Amino acid sequence: MMMTEIKFSLLLVSLLSSIGSCYTAPAFGDAFHVGTEEKFDFINVVHVGNTKNATVQTGYSIRATIAVGTVWGDDETKLLKITISNPSLKSVGDIVGSVDETAKTPFYAWWNLGRLRSIYFSPSVESISVRNFQKGIAALFQYQLLDGLYEEEDPSGKCKTKYISHSTTRYHKSKSDCYFNAKRLERSEYPLRSSLKVSRSADFTVSPEGALQKMVSQDYVKYLLNVHEQLGAYYESVMRLEVEGTVQKIDIHKSGNIENIVKELNLVSDTLLINPETSSKCEGAGCFGVIELFKRNKKYLLNDKIGSAQSSSALLELVQAGRKASMDDLSRILKAKSSEELKGQLMDFLGAVQTISAHKVAKLELKYGSDGELLLAERYLQALAVGSRPQKEIIEDLLEMARKEHSNPKFTDTLIQSLASTTQRYAKLEGNTYDTDVVVKVRSFLTSKLEACSKETCMLQYIRGLDNLKCPKTTDLLMKLALNGSRLVSVAAMKALKAFSVYLWNDDFRSKFEEIFFQVSKSYDSSARTLALDILLDLKPDSSELAHLLQFLKSNDKAFEVKQYLVQKLRMSATKCLAFAVDLRRAIESDPALNNYDVLVPKGLSTALRRPFSSLPSFNASLTSLQEMSGGVLKRGIVDLTLEVGDESTSLFTLGLYARGLSAFVSSNEEESNEAEEETTAGMELAIQGTNMRPLEFFNGKGELMGHVWSGTASEPTAAYQAITLLQDNEEQFHSHNGATLNLGATGAVSIDLNGQVTMSLWGRNAQSKVEQNIGITMAGQLSLDTLFAKLAARFSSTQEPRLHLTSALDFSGDPALCMQLLQPSSQMKLKFVREILLAGSKQSVERKTSRTYNLNGLTHALNRKNNEMCNLIAKK
Repeated sequence: MMMTEIKFSLLLVSLLSSIGSCYTAPAFGDAFHVGTEEKFDFINVVHVGNTKNATVQTGYSIRATIAVGTVWGDDETKLLKITISNPSLKSVGDIVGSVDETAKTPFYAWWNLGRLRSIYFSPSVESISVRNFQKGIAALFQYQLLDGLYEEEDPSGKCKTKYISHSTTRYHKSKSDCYFNAKRLERSEYPLRSSLKVSRSADFTVSPEGALQKMVSQDYVKYLLNVHEQLGAYYESVMRLEVEGTVQKIDIHKSGNIENIVKELNLVSDTLLINPETSSKCEGAGCFGVIELFKRNKKYLLNDKIGSAQSSSALLELVQAGRKASMDDLSRILKAKSSEELKGQLMDFLGAVQTISAHKVAKLELKYGSDGELLLAERYLQALAVGSRPQKEIIEDLLEMARKEHSNPKFTDTLIQSLASTTQRYAKLEGNTYDTDVVVKVRSFLTSKLEACSKETCMLQYIRGLDNLKCPKTTDLLMKLALNGSRLVSVAAMKALKAFSVYLWNDDFRSKFEEIFFQVSKSYDSSARTLALDILLDLKPDSSELAHLLQFLKSNDKAFEVKQYLVQKLRMSATKCLAFAVDLRRAIESDPALNNYDVLVPKGLSTALRRPFSSLPSFNASLTSLQEMSGGVLKRGIVDLTLEVGDESTSLFTLGLYARGLSAFVSSNEEESNEAEEETTAGMELAIQGTNMRPLEFFNGKGELMGHVWSGTASEPTAAYQAITLLQDNEEQFHSHNGATLNLGATGAVSIDLNGQVTMSLWGRNAQSKVEQNIGITMAGQLSLDTLFAKLAARFSSTQEPRLHLTSALDFSGDPALCMQLLQPSSQMKLKFVREILLAGSKQSVERKTSRTYNLNGLTHALNRKNNEMCNLIAKK
């Protein structure tokens, strides 16, 4: 009985002791005894390489002996003196380097129950690189012995840290959500951004008494382009610290607190966070000013190079230097005699640079007295409109220009579109909103100008401006214009509303879109109706809403092209989403009056389709073609090239064609009589990276049309759009646990040459058209670091020249027949990867290059069975 009571008492004491231990500080026991010094073997191995071929590496290793002596303290708080000795540096290729002697200068760390509260340096150590490296060494002695979540500060940033014990002596430490000033600049469109995939962890071993025996800390970073899975670089840093086992006595300080010791030793206090370094002076053959780079790339900027990867690559080389260039250097390039035939491309370049200096230089060319001057002015304004680094000062200057009267309406239109688009991109920058002062000023200017317009042409250009601005506070005004405006105003307002995010549309807006589509209160232009339908389908209708849309197919409405458009859009949506396809089939099969050939196959030539444009190994993209017909001829057509990443997408290039009043030449169908009475006009609408440009009018009026027909002036290939613009423009930094700062960047450019021709024969009653779109795309990125030990970089790039040809043949000698062909010729994609290292103390950098070429087969996109039948019919004639 007595023995049982004793056992129970011991068990109770043990249990109470274990419970109490949850509320006391961890016992580090033998960790850092005051008056003793331990030595550790240290190595840091750093590699960079290609994410798709990680076996090929470039990097360096630094080895040293680390002496840690405790010169003051008690059980909880200690002052550690840390000294680096015998450092040796070499690269992967066994090239030996040298280490800055100041790295051997002792430094101190305030250690408190496993955390480093502060770090202290000698004033003689002025090198930021040395201090950052020493911070990385000190951070290895920061560890906890109780499982749980902590917040810690080290060179990685302010991190959430999780500790998990595998035994009484083995632990795992993982870090996440590390906050530091990443200096991030990125596009708002997700597919045009870059991504970091990061792993930060450490495994360490302690003695049974809690003294550190071994620490292995690892950072692994993948830097990838969102839109291109083949392109990316990685960085890996492994720091390994292991105790040698020898302990010796050292002198201690008698002061009563750390502050006195720091004052006595004349030390400088700092945190474990990395200090930013000023960019080092550029050295070597890879560093050129903007003038030198322009001379090297001049031949790739010629007019006949537009639409090629050479011109897009040239822009990328010039932009980075251009952002650092003075106004004088930029002006010298523009005014050089040899630049005369390159001025259009140089205006593209200045618009991509987006600095105040570049704007001042370009502004001297913003004239419009002649067609050539207007072209240059528009090239700059259009390039500025798609740039991702808008400046407040430039927006204010554009606004001041827009307030003035200009004699050339084309210049005014382009200026308004550039102002609106640049402001929209500025509103999306970090720290800005649509309520930012300059953004509010631009919105007020556009809306007040629109409300003051008395002519339709005036209203259309400001509606396009609101389309480019995309401010949610303008949706009510646009909806009012869509409901009550003239036919052209209503269509333009609906186009603008279509550009907004679907998340803005509540039930009230939905009912108004349905009012337009179903023509509840009055008749609307068929284009306004199909645009309303596009929005209703983008809202992902549920089963009841889908059934309501389908009822339109059974109605007596004679707008058969609108019915055909609905059928085509439903089929396209069903191919994109399986759940929608199931709902659509269920809705059709549940209604016998709907589920029959006469209803589901309305007459009409309108089409809507979506086809893959490119995929691995190239970038992910799709091609969407929407063709709204009227009386056998095109009324509104869109070909959109879209970059896609998962569920996110962004438009790279949109070609829109419009025509009104042409059905009078082709059809006498009564249902088209209203539109046949319209003024005869046709033109092209372009949107580059979501920014609408000024429309290009082919002709206006039947007399102008007949002039083209009889003179044949439209029969020769005519350039409709030529430009080189930035596509990607991302920069950011990453702070590594070893004190290194990674500089990460991704840039991309697209060079576009769009030309077309039309032939028409009233005698043979047929017409043919051809639009050729030649594109050169360059995507490039880099991961680089400049540390105490080496300059290290991994660079990657991709070049490609995708082309797209859209041809059509119309025969109206009898019943109108339209044959369309969408051809994508064969192309090549070239990948290039460069790894470079310059070791400290070495005069020559080592560079390794690898490349690969992919041949991409061409194809003709299948449209639909109706189109095939029409093509066969025309081919027989």
